[in-house]
Amino acid sequence: MVNWPRNNPGVAADWEKGIAFFDSEIAELAANDETAAYEAIRFAIAGMGGRTTNLELGFADALARAAALGLRVVRNGAERFTPKDFDGE
Repeated sequence: MVNWPRNNPGVAADWEKGIAFFDSEIAELAANDETAAYEAIRFAIAGMGGRTTNLELGFADALARAAALGLRVVRNGAERFTPKDFDGE
């Protein structure tokens, strides 16, 4: 699992690394253990932000649940979502 750094200034290449991490490690984890994938997503979101109030924790929880469900739907053949006017940068 990636240990997310706090207050990471980041570089442009990190965009692709983040996508690749989700598309490979998290998707594979979800295929084997959806709860573990949910926990990894939740931890990453809460850990990156550096805030752990109930507001942020509740949002991270709901987003992780939706992501785990979305990964299940994609595994079952649904097309991946791409926002309109998205240029990937």
